[in-house]
Amino acid sequence: MAPLQSMNWFLSSIIAFASAIIASMGIGGGAVLLLFLTVFSDIPLATAQGTNLLFFLPVGAVALLFHKKSGLLQVKKGAACGLWGLPGVFLGVWIASRLESTILSKLFALFLFYLGLKTLFSKNVKNPRKKGNTSSGDDS
Repeated sequence: MAPLQSMNWFLSSIIAFASAIIASMGIGGGAVLLLFLTVFSDIPLATAQGTNLLFFLPVGAVALLFHKKSGLLQVKKGAACGLWGLPGVFLGVWIASRLESTILSKLFALFLFYLGLKTLFSKNVKNPRKKGNTSSGDDS
C-alpha cells in the first residue's frame, strides 16, 4: 500500500475524525488510529506511535474540557494516575526502543485482542451520568 503522503486524504480525515470521537470518549481512539497508520498506511509502528501521541494532545485537551463541564473529572485521582504513570512512560519508551518492530507489533496486537475480549465479555458498567451515582464529579 502507498504511504500516508499519497493516500486518499478523505479516508485519512474520516479515520482521524472517528479516532477523535472514540478517543474523546476514552475508549481507544488511539488504537484505531495506530491500526490505520500501521496496517493501511504502511507507517512503521514507532512512527505511528509518535503521530498518535501528537494527535492525542489536542483531542485529549478538548475532551478534558467537556468531561470537566459534565462533572466527569476526578482531579485528584487523575493527577495521582498521571504522576505514577510518568515512570511507566519512561519504562515503556525504554522497552519499546529495545524491541524489534515486529515483536512490538505482535505485543500490541495481543494487547488489543485482550482488551477486545475483556470488553466483549465484561459486565455492564454503571453510567456515571445517571442520577444517584455519587462516584463521579470534581473532587479537586
